[in-house]
Amino acid sequence: MSSLPRTIKGFLNLGPGRFFRQLNNIGDTKVGTLIGTDKFGNKYFENFNESYGRTRWVQFAKEDSFFSRAEANASQVPAEWHGWLHRMLEAPPTLDKTMVAPKWGIEYTENLTGSPKAFKTYNTTRTKFQAWTPKVASRA
Repeated sequence: MSSLPRTIKGFLNLGPGRFFRQLNNIGDTKVGTLIGTDKFGNKYFENFNESYGRTRWVQFAKEDSFFSRAEANASQVPAEWHGWLHRMLEAPPTLDKTMVAPKWGIEYTENLTGSPKAFKTYNTTRTKFQAWTPKVASRA
């Protein structure tokens, strides 16, 4: 939970709409410098006045509506930004091009487990057993 001066500062810097949206989505207010945006629309921020480990964060693109808390998913962060968020890389991917995707790689997609687009297996083998259907004799 935030202190009162930090909460007031967040309200004044963010405005009422963004302030209440952040309170609803992450339970806290965070103000920082915009470092960059990835190709999915996620915005990455940094603020060294926060406590250690909380200085870098992501604002998901799907988090723009007030009731979209369930749509934020860590698999929506590409690998190069994941490295920056977790301090594996000091410079953001907009400045440091060490995390270049290989030409033979496939396009990054988020994990779709639990969504309607999730992969569902199906059986391609013939069944070994036949379902039993009872023979019903007519009653006289």
